[in-house]
Amino acid sequence: MSYDYEMCRENLGRLANSSLAEAAKRNEATTRLQVIDRLFFECLGWNRDDCVSEESQSGTYADYTFLGPRRVLIVEAKKEGDYFDLPAGVDRLDYSIPALMRDYKNVKAAVEQAASYCQSRGVPYGAVCNGHQIVAFVANRSDGLAPLEGKALVFSSHRVMLESFLDLWQSLSKPGVEEKRLQVRLLGDVMPALPPKLSETIAAYPGIKARNIFQTDLQNLSEVVIEDLIASGDLEARFFEECYAKSATLSRYAVISKNILEARYAALFDSDSPGPSTTPATTQKGISAELFAESFSRRPILLIGDVGVGKTTFIRRLVKIEAAQLFESSLTFYIDLGAQATLSADLKQFIPKEMLRQLRKNYGIDAEEAGFVRKVYSQELNRFSKGIYSELRELDPSSYKLKEIEFLHEKLSNKDQYLKDALYYFARGNKRQVILFIDNTDQRSDETQQQAFLIAQEIAVGWNPVTVFVALRPETFYRSMRMGTLSGYHPKAFTIAPPRIDEVIRKRLIFALKITRGEIPIQALSNTVQVRLNNLERIIEVFLRSLDANPALEEFIDNISGGNVRLALDLVRGFFGTGYVDTQKIVKIQDEGGDYKIPLHEFLKAVIFGDAEYYDPEQSPVANVFDLTHPDPKEHFLLPLLISLVAAGGSSSADGFVDTSSIYERLQSLRFTPDQIDSALTRGFRKKLVETSARRVPQPGQVMPHALRVTSVGAYHISHLCELFPYVEAVLVDTPILDAEIRASLSSSHEINLRLANVKAFQRYLDYQWQSDGYLKSTAIFNWPAISNRLRMDLKRIEARKR
Repeated sequence: MSYDYEMCRENLGRLANSSLAEAAKRNEATTRLQVIDRLFFECLGWNRDDCVSEESQSGTYADYTFLGPRRVLIVEAKKEGDYFDLPAGVDRLDYSIPALMRDYKNVKAAVEQAASYCQSRGVPYGAVCNGHQIVAFVANRSDGLAPLEGKALVFSSHRVMLESFLDLWQSLSKPGVEEKRLQVRLLGDVMPALPPKLSETIAAYPGIKARNIFQTDLQNLSEVVIEDLIASGDLEARFFEECYAKSATLSRYAVISKNILEARYAALFDSDSPGPSTTPATTQKGISAELFAESFSRRPILLIGDVGVGKTTFIRRLVKIEAAQLFESSLTFYIDLGAQATLSADLKQFIPKEMLRQLRKNYGIDAEEAGFVRKVYSQELNRFSKGIYSELRELDPSSYKLKEIEFLHEKLSNKDQYLKDALYYFARGNKRQVILFIDNTDQRSDETQQQAFLIAQEIAVGWNPVTVFVALRPETFYRSMRMGTLSGYHPKAFTIAPPRIDEVIRKRLIFALKITRGEIPIQALSNTVQVRLNNLERIIEVFLRSLDANPALEEFIDNISGGNVRLALDLVRGFFGTGYVDTQKIVKIQDEGGDYKIPLHEFLKAVIFGDAEYYDPEQSPVANVFDLTHPDPKEHFLLPLLISLVAAGGSSSADGFVDTSSIYERLQSLRFTPDQIDSALTRGFRKKLVETSARRVPQPGQVMPHALRVTSVGAYHISHLCELFPYVEAVLVDTPILDAEIRASLSSSHEINLRLANVKAFQRYLDYQWQSDGYLKSTAIFNWPAISNRLRMDLKRIEARKR
């Protein structure tokens, strides 16, 4: 046992010996000060900072509210003389709460009072204590049983507490409560079962949505034209001239506030452990002057950016366009750890080998050719000629030559040292700078990332004159600066913000049209392929016109992609070949002089379902905000409430962040338990609905990140998606329905009338759960009735089109 445990046990012994003498003189306030405080703060490991005294809510005051770090335990104090009568001769700890409340009226009133405080505040555990006795119980249950129908843990005296100190410690000490030992003791360690989701009744769930030949052909062609061809060397320079959209976080379609967009990389570090400052890599005038100034330093330059914001594109444009003159007169190496070295266990060997290969391929320099090696080591060879083998030059020229070759072989065998020497020789002689980019390190393991930075640091410091750029995700940067390789260095970091998504899509599609129309000739395309490209051309034209006519399309793509350019383009390409849209019909309409416009509902289905026949939360970029982790009907609204609270709290903040503890406090006041909130927050983080300070991954049951911020993805879910038929229809398949009658009425049919009936039944179910909970009805943070009404209007529009 730990020293704290033993010390607390000794403190309890002293408390038991000293408290009885003055017991009769103490009222409730004095009992709390002289006995209960000592019991919890000296004997059970709680700190006074862990406790809120006399916390009020709705005119009621809880004596002790303990934080761990969420509100986890409420203790209601009674005066010392108010003893709980317990069965004589019974020496057990576990009691039936109904039996206690039936036979001992003073226990009944105290337990009911503590339970009501816990339930109104979403606190999982409650206790009643008079300084000498404790009755502890689980006050919020998620297994369908009423809390006061279960069991309680009863310590009838200080003597019993001492004799059963391990049980007392495991159940009511700070570490014991944080580890939920009281719940395990009284309820068991089994999560309550949820009813089966509709998806569990579908044999081939999630299934594969079939495509016809036309759709498959469009899918393949769109990938080639929109993605593959532009990466070819022939088109690269023109692509960057015409398609590159500079970083501009302020989107005209974002549903989150301006300050959140501007502060995308704010709070990369927690407030209690501030990290190094970061600088935007681009300004309104182009590449930051600081970036070029930093290139003369002797340390790696870090390029920090979220997934898909365009770190690789930034590097390629920097080389080809922004600083083309500089790079034309430099030796530039690009190491892609996302596509290269996947089978290499040792980057220290791979990177020099790859740089030697790029020297041969890109610059025609065979650095391992004998003549070049001799030039690199001409001074060393001159010293060698005066060394111990100098006399062999006259006596045995052949032997001398062999010794000389052995000397050079030894030099060449150390690849990294040789490359360092070779680059120094070439750069000095030709007055050329050497630049190394190490990209996509964040696609590798933590160990590989640490190794990559160490190599970058070694090269930047010791390989004069080499400038090294390393691209990282923000969370990798944070983790490495706090605990990993970067913690021992002081690198300069530049952040890369995403460009405007709508601008990227338009530029990319217009460029693709030039390819399909032959304005950008591609020699490799046959006549047969060109005919097929005409179909893709029609679809791209329709999509561009639809973006102009229906801003809701751009709004959806912008917000759901959350600044991830790669994802946004994937959504568009996926639509071109989706099995959910009759693209052949669209092409025919266009060929006949029509003017087809893509409705939002059509695009939504393609994105939500992807290649699956049914909604799959693991694959879809869209989250199910109505999912449950506990059989508690109000939990259907927990994630929307959490997102709404974070959005409301962050709107007035300079960087959009809101204190996590305030979110827990508000949600617990709506009777959600810390476990439920933990699960909802973790789910929201994984689906990018909210983000955390320092990009820390939430771990249920542990200390959560200090601050939260809503993302455009999360805000769009609750402000738009929840009121649309395609979304609700999709996610109800993945939602446990606690009402057996409603659950039995749902069907997995694709027939439109049955699909509409499903959504109406699900809507009635959610309406009832909201209306039947007085706490939810009273909140103005998330207005389900208003959303439900807009969903009802959407259903009527669909029914009208169906007629």
